[in-house]
Formats: sequence, structure tokens, C-alpha cells
Amino acid sequence: MQSHLTRRVFRAILNNEPLPSSRCHYRFLHTARSHRSRKLGPLCPYHVQRRGLFAFNAVPNAGPQTAILPSETGLKPMRDLLRSLSDQSRGPANGILAKAFQDFIVARAEAPGVITSFHAKLLVTTWKYLRAREEELEPEEWQKVFSTENLENVLYVLSEAKCLPESHEIVRKVARLAFLELCDDHGFGHNHISRPALLSYIHIQAMLGNPDEARHVVENFWNRLSKTSPSPWLTVMRGFAVINDRSELRRTTEKLHEHGVEFDQHAHEELINILVEQDLLAAVETVYECLSSSGQEPSVRAKETVIRYAILNGETAWAASIYRSLSLSQVTGAIGITLLWEAVQTNSAAAVLEKAKILTAGNQDARDSLSIACVNDLIEYANSVKNPELAADLASLTTQWGLQPDMHTHLLRLESYIQAGDVKTALSFMEEMQDPETIMLENMPLMNKLITVLCLSSQEDAVMDKVTSLLDPLFENNVRLEADTLAALTHMLLYRHDWEGVSELLRPRLGSYDSEERTKIRNALTNFIADLSQESDNVWEMYNLLQLAFPEAGVSLRTDIMTSFFKRNRSDLAFLVFGHMRQAEDFARRPKPDTYARCFQGLARTQDAKNVELVHNMLKLDVEVDLNTRLLNGLMLAYAACDMPEKAMDVFRDILQSDEGPSHKTIAIFFKMCEKHHNGVQEAIRMMSKVKRLEISIDRQLYMAYVEALAAQCEFDLATDALDKMHSETGYQVTRNSIGLLYNAIPYQYWKDEVEKWAKTTYPEQWAQLEQIERTEFEEGPKFNIKDNEVIV
Repeated sequence: MQSHLTRRVFRAILNNEPLPSSRCHYRFLHTARSHRSRKLGPLCPYHVQRRGLFAFNAVPNAGPQTAILPSETGLKPMRDLLRSLSDQSRGPANGILAKAFQDFIVARAEAPGVITSFHAKLLVTTWKYLRAREEELEPEEWQKVFSTENLENVLYVLSEAKCLPESHEIVRKVARLAFLELCDDHGFGHNHISRPALLSYIHIQAMLGNPDEARHVVENFWNRLSKTSPSPWLTVMRGFAVINDRSELRRTTEKLHEHGVEFDQHAHEELINILVEQDLLAAVETVYECLSSSGQEPSVRAKETVIRYAILNGETAWAASIYRSLSLSQVTGAIGITLLWEAVQTNSAAAVLEKAKILTAGNQDARDSLSIACVNDLIEYANSVKNPELAADLASLTTQWGLQPDMHTHLLRLESYIQAGDVKTALSFMEEMQDPETIMLENMPLMNKLITVLCLSSQEDAVMDKVTSLLDPLFENNVRLEADTLAALTHMLLYRHDWEGVSELLRPRLGSYDSEERTKIRNALTNFIADLSQESDNVWEMYNLLQLAFPEAGVSLRTDIMTSFFKRNRSDLAFLVFGHMRQAEDFARRPKPDTYARCFQGLARTQDAKNVELVHNMLKLDVEVDLNTRLLNGLMLAYAACDMPEKAMDVFRDILQSDEGPSHKTIAIFFKMCEKHHNGVQEAIRMMSKVKRLEISIDRQLYMAYVEALAAQCEFDLATDALDKMHSETGYQVTRNSIGLLYNAIPYQYWKDEVEKWAKTTYPEQWAQLEQIERTEFEEGPKFNIKDNEVIV
């Protein structure tokens, strides 16, 4: 059972091909304002393609689209090379690869976007492949990769793009290859490299984990960089701060003095502001302390910035130590920080108001410094501790102090409504804002939160319409959504059963997320697949999409998906999932002993005899799987449940001869096998005798499996006698369920009537309770709707 939709759409993901779409199903954008809809004509080579939620913002043309996404430009040939090197097949021609490399860089120069580890790996692999065949390249092919213009573009793109953490090491390697090539003499003289290229390289190395290399370059090229503002030394210091290398940070400040650069309060404050803007808490801590090594004190503004930043990040102890370093006059002058500190200490708007009265009494300068920025800091603090009520109280200070709220105030209030889950008020508040689209585009963290809350709140059309209006300008401007937001959008579309919408949402975007982010998005799909309230065919559609969109999904996740299909009583689909794992080339995605055990457990539940034998045959051929007792227990249980007791007995003998030997569950499964075995009564009695002789502990499940084995063989007297002895043999009392399991196990109406007569006489109270439960008719007679005595392997 294969989804045509996911083959068509996600083939593009795997091969980096354009998305063909010849019809418009239900569209998220039906409610978008008409002035945003437009037809897409032929695209020029470097045009940034505008995409809506469903691949295109207007109804697509009848024919297939020929343009590919800018972010995918050049990837397919380089990916083909990677595959050919892996399987030692013939790769693309040198000219095709050179053009692909250049096309990728040129497209990213227009819109750098995101560089993943996959992108970086393709670049470095293609570079090394072409470098090894440099003598075979035609002059124009060589120019496409190794020309000065292209090499400088490489450094520019890598410095401007958002390089995801997993890509940092490989990106640094690509940048170093380009840098060394630029430093070679190609007729322009040694070290003929432009200053912008140098600065790009320094930025890449410093900010992606190798500030040592960045510092080395700054020193070696200082004569070319000395007049640069801001100084590249600040970039180097940022790099050491990011990796929290305090000793090298101090050493770098010494290097500054050697090169005639002074790291004073102004430079320190500038560096602090940059790191705060980038939200690098550990780096801010490191840099803040580095000035003291030179005997200088951070400026008051630097202290205020760090105190505010520390408070908003929950580092109140650190903030307190800096706050105490302020003199009384500085505290009085910095009224905003003083009031913020009061809010931290009291969590009370009334206390802040009283503190403000004290500070401004008879002090006009203090009263004049009481601005809306002070209120904004207070509201932001309340939001940082997720206290919407406190945010509302602090916001009321605006009117009490005679201030006018600014745009930042409105955004902070909107954030507090979102935190409170008050979607209705948040949307109403947005409607009152002037030009909300532009404002929200400039405040993407807040926009992401709003869209996420909306998507998770409901799947109603009204909510969908609002989400659409918010997404429209984002997709037009190619804005990258946070992984949590994309996951929430996926969730919403899944539960609206808009399968093509899910495909077209993910296809152009998945490639810009790293593995941790992709896991968040993937979880939206796996949670839907695991939701037993959803129809199996719909779930299968999304499983096929997951197969193609997330090929990295491991065997544990795939095993859970297989098990979910067994729970749906769809062993046919579960078997297909197992087969996909069995066919995987990557060992990490191949079935493990646990996978086989859970598969056999599911086949036992669904009594799927045909697939039991197929999976067993696969197991025989799978030399990578060790046959442990748990796995063999599952196989034995499956054969027993599928009325193949002789094969179950053969597996039992294999367990007896194995190094690990039988487990407690093996014995319970053995009794299950005895239910259908031609000599089951004698085998069950002999096994119970051995269990007692060897003083193996007998729990309720094991003993009831023995009783059921006797009952299934129509041994009424032996079964009822065994149940009568249960308390003396095991210490467990006979319960309603005990009698129900005996009743369900014994076949034919005659014997069930005999059990009923016996139970009414021997256990009248338990039978009276059992009679309250409904019975379902089966071929071998009625059964009580009680939980089976299932053995979980």
C-alpha cells in the first residue's frame, strides 16, 4: 500500500527536484487577501521564488513547474556525487559539478539562508573531488569553482548564512579551503586577498568554534586590517567568549595592546551589547569579567545592560552581585534598573510604584528619567517569569506615571496574552495595532509563539483563517519559522486531514533544519501516527510521508510505528513497516532483536499466521541478529497463537538448548502452546510438575496460563480442580477474572454451561460480579469482555 501523493511530493526532497503540482485542493490561502495572489511567470536565474504554504501562492499552472527552490540550487548534482562515491558508481561530469558548485554559491549570495551539515558536506566533497581532478578541468570549469570571485563569494555566503550547529566543523573546513586558495599566488602576488574576504573568514572561524585560527589571521594580516571598524579583534574576542575560553580571552586582550589597540570601557560595552543582542548568556558572563584583568571597571551602561539581561534570563544571583557594585548615586541615576530590581525582589506592581515615589520625590532629574522604557523592562521581566497577571499590573503603571505606550509596550502585552493562552484577546489586540504585518515581521520570536499557540488551540476554520493571514507575509518574504512553529503547523494540517498541505508545507522547508529541530517536526507526524483515533488509511498515508521526509528515523521509532499498526489490528500494514526496516541499507535502521520480538508479539495478537512464517524466514537469513530468549519467546508465542503448536514446540526446544535458556515467560508461553497441542494436557501437567519441583515462583499469570491450557483442551475437571487449588498452590485468591478466563478458554457451549453451573455453586459472589460483564459471541461460544491473560515478551 503506497501513497502516490508522498511519492510524487517527497521524491523532490530526496532528489532536490521541483515540486510538480497540477491541481489545487483545499488551500490554506483561500482566505488570503486578494492583492497577495498573483501568477508565477518564468523565473530569472536568481529570482527569489515566493512560496505560500501550499508550494505556490496562486493556483499553479496545469503543466509541471520547471523552476527549483533557490535553497536547492545546485544540490542534486553534488548529492549524486556523494551517492556515487558511497556506492562506487559513476558520478556526474566535472563540468556539471563545477556549475552546481557555482550555482549553489551564486543563489546563496542573493539569499544566504541556512547552511546545514548536509549542505556543507556536499560542498567540501565536491571541492575535494574537483581539486583532485584539477588538471582535467576545462578553463571555464576551473573558473566556476576556483576563481577569486567565486572563492570570495564562498566566504561571503558562509559568513552571512545561518550555519546550524551540526555544520560548524565542516563549514570551517570549506572556508579554510577557500581561504588557502585565495592566499595562493595566481599571478597577483602572494597573499592577494581582499579585506572583505579576510573579515568573512575571520568571522566564520571565530563564530563557528575556532577563534584561535581567527586570531592567527588577524595577527598575520594586521597591516591590512588595522583601520577596520569595528575592529576584527572584537570578533575574535566574541569567538573565545562563545566557547567560554576565559584564559584565551585574557590573552587576546594582551595581544590588543601589542598591536596598539586599546580594549577600554567603550570597546567592552560595545562587545557586551553585541553578545546580548545575539542572546549568548555564557559569552556575556565571560566578556563582562574580562575587563577586570586590566584593572578597569565596566561602565555604568554596561552594568545596566548586563543586570537587565541577567534578570531576564533568570540569573538573579549574578545580577545581584553587579547591582551591589553600583554606587548609591549610580543606583539613583539608573532609576529603570532600580525599579526592575524592586520588581524582581517583590513581584509586586504596588511595591514598584512606591519605590518610584521615593526615588522621584524632590528629584526632577529622576522623574524625567522615568520613561516608557522603564515600564517595558518591567513587563518584559514579568513575561520572562511567565506571570501574565504581574505583566498586566506592571503595564498599568504606564497610565499612573502619565506615559504613552510605544510599539514595544504593545508587543510585550501581546506576548503576555499569548503566554496566558488568551488567544481571543491576543488576536483582538493585534487588530488594534497599525500595520500588524510589518510589526510582526520585525518581531519573529513573538510571531512564532502566536502561530504556535493558534495552531495548537483548535483546528476550526476561523483559527485556520487567522493562521493563514499571519503566514502569508512570512512565506512571501521567505522567513524561516522556528521548528516548534513548523511542528505546530504540521499538527494542525494533520488533524484537518490536509495531506497534500502537510507535504507542501514541509517539502521546501525541512532542508533548513538540523537533526534536533527535525526531530521536533517529525514528532508531529509520529504523534499523529500513534493516535489510535485516526483512521488506519490516513495514518498509513502519513507514514509514507514520514518514510520519505525523515529517512534518518531510527529503528526504535520505526518499531513503535509498527507496533501502533498492530494495535489497530492492521498486521498487514505493520508487516510492511517491518519489511521497510528489513530492506534498509543503513544498519541503524535494520531490525534489532527487540524489533523482531515486538513484531512476533503483534502477529500473535492479530493471529496473522502467514506473516509469522514470513518474518521467521527473514530472521533465519538475518545474520546480524542474535537469537536471545526474548526474541524466541515472541516467536514461540506467535506460532502458538496462530494454531501452529508443533512449530511453537520446536522453538521451545531451541530455547532449551540456547546459552541463555528459558525465562519465566517462556513457561507461560509454553502453557499457551499447550492449548492447541495434540498432547497439550500431558505436556502442561508435566511442565507444572517441573515448575513445582524446581521451586520456580508461580505468579497469577503463569498459573492462569496453566488453567487455560487445561480448559482449552476441554479438561473441565482438571481445569476447575486447578482453579480450586490456586490459593493453596500460589497464595492468590480466585477472582472474578480468574473464572472469566477459564470460561473464555473452554470451547463449546456445553462446557461453558458446565463452568457456569460450577461457578454459581463454588464461587457465587465472583460469578455474580462476572455476570455484570457483557459477552461477545464467537465461533467456539460466547466470551466475557475481560482483559486477556496476555504474555508480554
